[in-house]
Amino acid sequence: MARKISFSWRWLCIILFFTVTFSTIVSAQITQNPIPEPIEKSNISLALAELVKIPDSGGDQPSAQLNLLAAAGDGTGRLFVNDTRGKLYLIIDSSASVYMDFQSLVGAGFRGSQQGFSYFAFHPDFATNGRFYTVDAENKDTGTPDFPVTKTIFDRNNNIIESSHHDVIREWTASDPTANTFSGTGREILRIEQPYGDHNVGQLAFNSNAKQGDADYGLLYIATGDGGSDGFPVGRTDHLDNAQDLNTPLGKILRIDPLGSNSTNGKYGIPGDNPFVNNGNASTLGEIWAYGLRNPHRFSWDTGGDGKMLIADIGQAFIEEVNLGKKGANYGWPDREGTFSTDRNNENVIFELPANDADFNYTYPVAQYEHNIPQNTVGFYGIAIAGGFVYRGATIPELVGQYVFADFANDGRFFHVPVDNLIDGGQAQVKELRLFDGDRERTFLEIVGNPRSEARFGIDEQRELYVTSKSDGKVRKIVSSGGK
Repeated sequence: MARKISFSWRWLCIILFFTVTFSTIVSAQITQNPIPEPIEKSNISLALAELVKIPDSGGDQPSAQLNLLAAAGDGTGRLFVNDTRGKLYLIIDSSASVYMDFQSLVGAGFRGSQQGFSYFAFHPDFATNGRFYTVDAENKDTGTPDFPVTKTIFDRNNNIIESSHHDVIREWTASDPTANTFSGTGREILRIEQPYGDHNVGQLAFNSNAKQGDADYGLLYIATGDGGSDGFPVGRTDHLDNAQDLNTPLGKILRIDPLGSNSTNGKYGIPGDNPFVNNGNASTLGEIWAYGLRNPHRFSWDTGGDGKMLIADIGQAFIEEVNLGKKGANYGWPDREGTFSTDRNNENVIFELPANDADFNYTYPVAQYEHNIPQNTVGFYGIAIAGGFVYRGATIPELVGQYVFADFANDGRFFHVPVDNLIDGGQAQVKELRLFDGDRERTFLEIVGNPRSEARFGIDEQRELYVTSKSDGKVRKIVSSGGK
C-alpha cells in the first residue's frame, strides 16, 4: 500500500509540474501591443526637396521602381540609382541619364518583376579599378547555383513544388571609371537558388569605415533573407529552418572577398577571419558572418562615432528591428521576433522571453517598433522597416548623430534614434520625425500620393541623405524644414 501511495504521489508531482509549466507559458503570451508605449513625435522636423524624376518604366505601376541611391565614392560626387526593372541611372546635378542598361547586358533570363535588379555596390577602389557589384533575380535555366535548395518546398496545399529562381551576384569592371556611360566587362561570382519569391538577397555593401590595410577593406557584405514563404500555408515562421542553419546562406549576413579565389567555385574569396571558418564542421559555410535573420534587406555603417554597423530586419507579424552588426551573432529568428519568443506554428502568437533565455545566447535588437499603434487607436506604425543611415552631413545640425529610417508601407513614417543610444543589451527610444511639405506637415505617403510609400534611403559623398520611392519614381533630398 505504501508503495502505491508513493507511486501516486510521484505522478501527482509530475502532473502538477506540467500544469504549472503550461500555465506559465500561457500566461506569458502577449495578446496585444507587445510594446505598449506609443512612439512620440520628435522635436526634429525635416523637409524634402525634389531632385529628379527617373523615367517611367512601365508595368502595372508605371513609375520607375527605385530601390537604392548611392555614390561611387570616387570623389566625383556622382550619384547612382537603380530601377529594379533593369536600368542603373546616373544623376549629375538635377539630371538623370542611363549609366547601364543592366537588363540588356544580363539577357533574357532577367526577372524584372518583384525581384529584378535590386542592389549595387561600388568597390572602395572604383576610381582606379572600375569594379562594382550587382545582385538580380534570374530564371533557373540561366546557370547552375553555387548554393542549391536542398530542402523540400511546399505550396499552400502541401504539394511539393519547384524552387522560385536564382539570385545572381556579378562583378562589373568599367573600362573608364570616369565615364558617364558604362562600357566594360562582367563576370558572375555567386549564384543562390531561392525557394520562394520573397525574402531573397538584399543589400550589398562595403564597410564605409575601412581603410587600406584594415582587415575589412574591400570585403563585400551581403544580406540574405530566410528564403521566404510565398505560397506556403500562413502561420509558420521560417518553415524551412534556414535562418538557424549554418549550412545554407539564407537568413544571414555573408562576408566575402570579391577579388579572392579560395571559395568552392573559385570566383571569390572567403576571409580567414570570418567567424565560422574552420569551425570543425565541413558543411558550415565559411561565408557566413552573422545569422538568425528574417529579411535583413538594408544595413549601413555610421561614418562617425564608434562606426557602428546597423542592420534593419523586417519582422513577421509584430516587430520591426534595428540590430547592431556583430561578428558571429545569432539574432534569433525564427525563435525570436524582436525581444519576444515566437510560436513556430503560429505567426500571430508571441510570448515574453523564457526565464532561461540567456542560455540561447541570442543577440537582440537595440531598437524596435511594433506594427499596431498601441492603445487600440486606428492605424499602423508600419509593417516593414526601411533601413537608413546615421546622418553625418553638414546642412542639418540637429540631425547629426541620428539614425534615420522609415517604414516603407502604409503611412511611410520616418523615424530616428540617437546612434549613441544604440547599445547592445538595451532598447533605445524611437521617435517619429516630422515631415513638412511647404508649410504643411504631412506623411511621406501623402507627399508621394500613393497607397504605399515605398520609401528607400540613400546617401552621397558628403553624407547628406536622400529618399526615393517606387510609387512615383522620384529622388528627393532630405533638407532642413527651416525651424518649423
